Amino acid sequence: MRLFSGGSILTMRRESPRAEALAIDGDRIVAVGEAARVRAAAPGAEEVDLAGACLLPGFIDAHHHFSEGALFNAMANLHWPAVRSVEDVLAAVRARASETPPGQWVIGEGYDESRLREGRRPTLRELDSAAPEHPVLLIQYSYHEAVVNSRAHQVVDLPLRRPDPPGGEIGRGRKGEPTGHMVENAMAPFYSRAIGEALARDEAGYMAHLARYQDRLFSAGLTRVFDAAVSPQMEEVLGRAVEQGVLRIPVLMMLAGAEGMFMPPRERIGAARTGEGQDLLRRGPLKMFMDGGERAAMALPLRVVAAAGLASVRRMLRRRRLASLGPSGGMAGRLDRSDWCLRSGILFYTEAEARELVNQAVSRDLSMAVHAEGNEAIDRALRVLPRSPGDRAANVGPHRIEHFFFPGADAIGRAAEASLATAVQPTIVEWVGDRLLAMGMVGRWAFTPLRAMLDAGLTVAGSSDAPVVDLDPLVGIRAAVRRRAASGEPLEDGQEVTIGEALEMYTVHGARSGGLEHEAGTLEAGKRADLVVLNEDPTSLASDELDRLAVERTVCGGADVYVRSEVSDR
Repeated sequence: MRLFSGGSILTMRRESPRAEALAIDGDRIVAVGEAARVRAAAPGAEEVDLAGACLLPGFIDAHHHFSEGALFNAMANLHWPAVRSVEDVLAAVRARASETPPGQWVIGEGYDESRLREGRRPTLRELDSAAPEHPVLLIQYSYHEAVVNSRAHQVVDLPLRRPDPPGGEIGRGRKGEPTGHMVENAMAPFYSRAIGEALARDEAGYMAHLARYQDRLFSAGLTRVFDAAVSPQMEEVLGRAVEQGVLRIPVLMMLAGAEGMFMPPRERIGAARTGEGQDLLRRGPLKMFMDGGERAAMALPLRVVAAAGLASVRRMLRRRRLASLGPSGGMAGRLDRSDWCLRSGILFYTEAEARELVNQAVSRDLSMAVHAEGNEAIDRALRVLPRSPGDRAANVGPHRIEHFFFPGADAIGRAAEASLATAVQPTIVEWVGDRLLAMGMVGRWAFTPLRAMLDAGLTVAGSSDAPVVDLDPLVGIRAAVRRRAASGEPLEDGQEVTIGEALEMYTVHGARSGGLEHEAGTLEAGKRADLVVLNEDPTSLASDELDRLAVERTVCGGADVYVRSEVSDR
């Protein structure tokens, strides 16, 4: 039994937001409140002096590709600035191929073609030359696109020349020749085969990577993650991680299909139910992709496109830098004359197909988590998702929309009225902010409008989408409060939130979005002892002072899983 006191204690309960002391026994909180009352409830407890630090509920990442993050942590690192050119990418492929037996996959992840010196991705032929005896899969930073070589096609038994699959695109050159570029469902067979073989070949190695990756989460103050797409094979591996004592952080799994996370997960319906499992590994909602990543399904009125284009040109003239309007400074799409909207992106389902899948899943006790980024995908998700039931069992969360990047004018109100939850990624606001400013979109169509979402009463769960962007919740909290682009330029769109609200997103709202209010999100007697200690009270800081925050201690299930002073002393 331990008793924490001597600093700020933020309970994240609005009716009693602060406490003088907190006591835990085993994996449970036993008392919170006035110091004398807590000591009386915990006689003989070991005293832990916070020394002026701040204790609050452990952070929850409500959308994090945890199992894949652990896997790709061991793959060839293609992130900028580790690679700065196509030649750097190819050198990384050659290096990995030299230490990999012929016939086994060479996998790299994180390349961003817009940051490479040549402004393009590697080609199939270049990969053939770099690794002629290996199937190669290079995954773009978004995890929605990849580049593969000829040997990869042979391994998955697909011809180089074939039509685009439903919900996917295959890159082709000017003469129709394949470039190796695979988008969305086109990459699914390569991705599933490569990952499946990597896991089957060296599960013990994967467990070691999982343990190291988990330690990174603990050092960031995370005590629970929602894994955003878990295949049946990966679920079995995670189950063995629990049995072996490797998995220590509670994981809520969004259930994906065996053929790839973008494919319809029909085999999960009837074979799994939301809420099944134990706290360390629990089945959550069924994952469904309504649109793509960078191929988000958008339908922008022509007047918005024109206004944004004019604002973009004015911005460049003010900066005396009139560049061509490419991917970062203009919009591409097809004009739909039926409603005079510029449409772009990929929709994975017709509305009838989506409704059928949702109805089947809900009738078999599955909640839904729908990936929807663009306004057209969000509208379709809102039309097919039922209202979240108010009498849900414990461990069963509301239906969710993941990302919710570009909601239309009435989408926020409709989502709140249906009692849906959203999982947002404030760090991505910072990441794409400069592009949105260059396109003239800021102030004309809101991106992740946190202020409006909270004001409407939506459950807005904070998350990272790691490994796409930084997994650190403190980075996300700063981004939500500041609403700045990576360059430091403020968006000034009125969608910033307070520090207290940002903390709620990563605690209270995170727990609520997974149906875990009884276990996590606030500091209350009876709840799981998941705690984080920060060096300062974040609510006492101005937004520009949030960089000073650091995690001092993380307690997961009553156990110290990270203590900064102990790490520093090693």
